[in-house]
Amino acid sequence: MTPSTWDHGTYALWHGTVPTSTILDRSGPQDLWVRGEGSWLIDASGHRALDARAGVGNMMLGYGRTDVVEAMSRQARELPYVCMVRWELPAPVVVELAQALTGIAPSGLDRVRFCHTGGAAVESAILMARSYHRNNGRPAKRLVVGLRDSYHGSPMAAMAASGQRMMHWLFGPMPEGFCHLPEPIGEPTEDSGAELVAQLDALGPERIAAMILEPVKGRNGQPLPDPYLRAAREYCTKNDILLIFDEAFTGFGRMGEMFAADISGVSPDIMCLAKGITAGYSALGAVLATDRIYQAFGTGSTVFAHASTTDGHPVACAAALATIRAYASEDLVAHGRVLGELLRDRLSDLLKGTPTFGGVRAVGAYVAIDLVDDDGNPLSMQDRSHLESACRRQGLLIHYTPDTVVLMPPLTMSTGEAEFAAQTFASVVSALRPTVVSQDLSDH
Repeated sequence: MTPSTWDHGTYALWHGTVPTSTILDRSGPQDLWVRGEGSWLIDASGHRALDARAGVGNMMLGYGRTDVVEAMSRQARELPYVCMVRWELPAPVVVELAQALTGIAPSGLDRVRFCHTGGAAVESAILMARSYHRNNGRPAKRLVVGLRDSYHGSPMAAMAASGQRMMHWLFGPMPEGFCHLPEPIGEPTEDSGAELVAQLDALGPERIAAMILEPVKGRNGQPLPDPYLRAAREYCTKNDILLIFDEAFTGFGRMGEMFAADISGVSPDIMCLAKGITAGYSALGAVLATDRIYQAFGTGSTVFAHASTTDGHPVACAAALATIRAYASEDLVAHGRVLGELLRDRLSDLLKGTPTFGGVRAVGAYVAIDLVDDDGNPLSMQDRSHLESACRRQGLLIHYTPDTVVLMPPLTMSTGEAEFAAQTFASVVSALRPTVVSQDLSDH
């Protein structure tokens, strides 16, 4: 029989970014997820919940995919590991995956390096950009430009590239050579591109190695304006600056195209991938680059000496190959757009007139719901946490960020399941009284 409480004194696991004691105080062993089926998770007590957050945006194919699991199992039996750090040759599956990625990537991204997370991919991209300029006789080009409030991962260089001051305060001092520009705001106009050019001119293009952007912001699902992205592309090309797209979160169909870069048609010089690359079935990241960058690392004195033991792990690569095949054979990116539109439209209808409802928008299979208090201000993070708990008690898993509340279903979710998600979420939100949100949710 599963015990109902934890022993705080002997519980060995240290959880992620929430105090472990908080986790143990509000849950017990019976709340552990023990099985997944399609879009559903089942806990140790047998209760089911619809995973409308797809893990954390990575379980793009849902749970129990025998094609992915069998591909991983087959690779593990045949050859579980080959080291690629120095002169060792890769497993065939690694070569095949690299070729598959270049076949679906935005134009010009013809070379692939593997790592193990999105943060590691960003770190690799930053080091690659600086080394590229050094190898080409421009060692002064070291500055990496990002956007305020952006998030690019937890390794130190990725954290420095992120524009989140709280992270810098908690873990600083940050490495030198990073700066952050304000995000473009308001309706997209050509002026947003002109403003970016002026900002980059003020920094000095002769100092800038790279600019890193999320084509769609993961925190709120807001695409960067097309004029802004086009201006970034043109400026980087003109001034020999590498444009990096961080698509660790936005890639593989989440934003309605295979990659968020496809929305604007702007191709970067470097693209960072993770999460959906294996549909969450294994840890894998990738850095895609142009052949021009690749050619700058062709000698013993210019080699890119940045690698880890598990980069391009064969079992993870087998999972990624099976995942990419599923995207194509099942037309999942298009289905994701259908899910996003359905959730947006149903939530608009169901929450119309609800005092806490501030609006809803969808970019592909990313649906952002803005909720407000009685003063019209966004709900606090504490209230969003209470909302998440209330939804789980009703059999629905949701996601929230500092900017908004999010539904981001697996691309394999059925329309009937999406309808359940919309109705359940709306019923929880409709029960709120905006002046006492936390108390309402605890009683729901």
